[in-house]
Amino acid sequence: MNDMVDTRTAGTGLAKRVRDGFRQDRRELGPEKAADKWFAPLMDRWNGLLSRDGGGFSHEERVTLAVLATECLSMRDALILAALREMDGGELHMLYARPHSMESAAVVTRELSRAFEDAEYRPDMRRWERATALLESVTADAPDGYEAQPMAACAYLMWMADRSTVAAVRALKALALDEDCSLATLVLAAGEHGIRPAWTGRRR
Repeated sequence: MNDMVDTRTAGTGLAKRVRDGFRQDRRELGPEKAADKWFAPLMDRWNGLLSRDGGGFSHEERVTLAVLATECLSMRDALILAALREMDGGELHMLYARPHSMESAAVVTRELSRAFEDAEYRPDMRRWERATALLESVTADAPDGYEAQPMAACAYLMWMADRSTVAAVRALKALALDEDCSLATLVLAAGEHGIRPAWTGRRR
């Protein structure tokens, strides 16, 4: 417990530096270049870690991911989508670097629709297992104010794997941290209404 408290305390100053630096670069460089500077290297690391066993993020990387996933929800969504299946790098870049473009909106709509409608859209479970473990580690190191979004991302991945009870627990924890976390609300509502991923073939 003390180690966790110490880690989170140490991460608070780092989180502030990341947040302030990211916001400044968004103002000075523009959102796309700021995303390339701050998030692109972590996205590359994320894809690499999902493709092989072993390894993980450093404490600094975990805190940075928690901050960026909170500051820019499209970055959180890119982590989620890459966890479910291997995606084209160009599509992922468009998603997190140009989230307000029509093309980016089309990718998000397509992937969300597939989760609810496409019985063939089943998660790559090896990527899923690695992703959920990584997100748990990000959440564990996230300072106060930055835990809800990685927790909600984990909840959504649990729902996609048809682990509704665990998904609901994660979603409730995320909402306890941030009552306005819409992704956690979505996961919780799906569970309450018995809505399961289309791949299960057992929608109620």
